[in-house]
Amino acid sequence: MDYSVHAGVTFPRYFLNDISSGVSREASPTVNGQLAGLITFFPTKYVGFETGISIVGLGAKLEKSEFGSREVTQHTYWLQAPLSVIGKMPFNDSSHVFIKVGGYFGYGLYGKNYLSGSYDGSASEDFTFGTGGTQQSTDYGFATGIGYQSKRGYVISLNYLAGIRDIAPASASYDQRNGAFSLSIGYRF
Repeated sequence: MDYSVHAGVTFPRYFLNDISSGVSREASPTVNGQLAGLITFFPTKYVGFETGISIVGLGAKLEKSEFGSREVTQHTYWLQAPLSVIGKMPFNDSSHVFIKVGGYFGYGLYGKNYLSGSYDGSASEDFTFGTGGTQQSTDYGFATGIGYQSKRGYVISLNYLAGIRDIAPASASYDQRNGAFSLSIGYRF
């Protein structure tokens, strides 16, 4: 069993459906971050399982035409529990490349809207998750990644997550799902 810690940058966006008249599109991406602690167990030399806990920053940049008269950059922070099957291809020096496929479950912790204005500059506003909140409090979906681990335990990986749960507020007339690429570095003990 191996333990690892990771930090990285996320490039999240929302997938929006039925905004108006059945229109579907992706919101513009923004930049956020992530921290993770993972446990990896390899019952065989090549295939294993990975789980842990992470705080993942998601969100998107919402255009004026999507949800009102102001442009909004939305950052959301989620406590996530991933579960993945991981396959590795070891090299002679005990480094390896890996690929992982699985899913995640997330719980919304905190959100913030950054509003741009025409004459008054910009402002920010906190929001909540759950019933009556700006977004639903839970999220789940698919996750995948590819990476490299050096023989000294340093890890770099490129990951993608795709939410399958609609996280739009209960009263919304549109569907909203998370999506994000991330690049992380870490260390495996």
